[in-house]
Amino acid sequence: MKRTLLLCLTLGLIILGASWSLFPQGMFKIHDFIHGVRIAEMTRALGEGQFPVRWSEHFGYGYGMPLFEFYAPLPYYVGSLFYQLGLPLVTSVKLLFWLCSIGTAFGAYYLGKQLFSHKSAGVLVSAAYTLAPYRALNLFVRGALSEAWGMMALPWILYGISVARTDKWHGFWATTAGLVILLLSHNLTAIIAAPFIAVFALVMLWLKYTESDHDVRSTLEYLGSLVGSAGLSLGLTAFYMFPALLEKQYTQIENTILSGYFDFSLHFLYIRQFFSGEWGYGGSEWGPGDPISFYLGTAQVLVFVIVAVITGRQFIKDLKNKKNLSLVLEKKYLISLAVVFMLGGSLYMSLQRSIGIWRALSFLSFIQFPWRYLSVASLAAALLFGVPYFFIKGRAARTYIVVMYILIVVSSVFYFRPEEYYQDISGLYYDDPDRVESHMSEILPDYIPTGVQLEDIHPPTYEVLCDGEVCEHELLVNRGHEKLFKFVPPLSGETTLTFAISDFPGWVVTADTNEIPHFQNENGLITANIPAQTEFVGVQLRGTQTRDWSDVTSFFSFVMVLCLFAVQNKKRFFRRATV
Repeated sequence: MKRTLLLCLTLGLIILGASWSLFPQGMFKIHDFIHGVRIAEMTRALGEGQFPVRWSEHFGYGYGMPLFEFYAPLPYYVGSLFYQLGLPLVTSVKLLFWLCSIGTAFGAYYLGKQLFSHKSAGVLVSAAYTLAPYRALNLFVRGALSEAWGMMALPWILYGISVARTDKWHGFWATTAGLVILLLSHNLTAIIAAPFIAVFALVMLWLKYTESDHDVRSTLEYLGSLVGSAGLSLGLTAFYMFPALLEKQYTQIENTILSGYFDFSLHFLYIRQFFSGEWGYGGSEWGPGDPISFYLGTAQVLVFVIVAVITGRQFIKDLKNKKNLSLVLEKKYLISLAVVFMLGGSLYMSLQRSIGIWRALSFLSFIQFPWRYLSVASLAAALLFGVPYFFIKGRAARTYIVVMYILIVVSSVFYFRPEEYYQDISGLYYDDPDRVESHMSEILPDYIPTGVQLEDIHPPTYEVLCDGEVCEHELLVNRGHEKLFKFVPPLSGETTLTFAISDFPGWVVTADTNEIPHFQNENGLITANIPAQTEFVGVQLRGTQTRDWSDVTSFFSFVMVLCLFAVQNKKRFFRRATV
């Protein structure tokens, strides 16, 4: 009981260390201050019956854009739940930050405990990852909430892959949940982490093979579990992943996030930046003089030296006894090498020296900032804290956890504070549609559909134009994804209607319930020639073939989850039925 309380206390202090700046009144200054508006737009769309939410009515200068088809939606679904429960917008945003630190702390703890077979290792891994300076940068400088949620998912994925060697179902669900959270929170982190997750899975596959006395059947079952988990998670997230991948060419995203300031070649790091603890609140710049820090952490740098000394000394000792390099394939050395590979590989990808890889793999340009690889590097550096538990026991292990825990907390906790607080937050955190259209749209133009002319664009002062002029009408249905107009008297002749809606695949126009063709005008807006004597005209966002198949895939994947859960618990269910 005492040990459980002590464990809860240590994890609680870690979470507090990462979130103490959330408690003061008001909201802190961050680069990305649009979270509140995204939550408001998500809440509005859900309230209007749009699910899954794809279209934001008020972004795109009031002409709308498919924000949540491309911008990972999970944090905002959760934030919308808080907001619908009556919590203030800023409180809802802060809760998303707080949940992120809780999930990160527990995920890293379970991963460290599982890999190194020691609760103390779990505590240190949790402290080092949750309090990693790069997480502080994401939370309290950049305000990169989605990326922080992506980082939260990583330890859960690795934990599931590892624990599945001995507990198939537990590992399967942990891996699946972690992958779903990752893909729906920050798909760029998924791209970054994918090769490292694959290498980790290969290491675990080898360990399963050796631990099962080279039993091929059980090893293949384990492999099948991992593949099944990956497939199920991809199916569950298909409603978002496939449209985001296959329909991005219908937006202006490549014109806004792949050039100018966002050109990846301007944001490589220098090795010395990993060791510079000088903190700042500016933006990323070309060269080593960024006014923000990419510090790995004081304790993280020290533990690398400790691990190198302890592991190297033990390896030389074991090599003298066995005189066989095959000992590298032993669990303690194989996991250590995997962690070092994750750390070295992720740091390398953030350096200018890796530019050949970046240019060869064109999709990496969507990552924009090579230093985003610090998300994986931070986890790998945290895992280094568990490596000594392969080699030290007793008093040395107890001394190690006390010293390193204190060092991590003391050296990192003050990075988790903002530059300043705003007591009056009404200028940045609001749900007023008019202000979203006129102020926030300029900040986030990434997903405005192609064809929309952004030069001198202003929010619309009309709902529909008849032959270029404002005309009398009644708006019977007014939702972000569907509108129904009534014309009294009916249109006297064929009329060209222009709607204040950006055209995007899936929009359809109906005249008295009959679907009619439409086209884009010179400003990219939905325009249609309406037959004479038409009384009712509707505009509705429907599914495309890509979206429909993706939604169906996610639905059947969810049904599969229910079926698998029933299979897992069939004995329990039948036992209850019998009793």
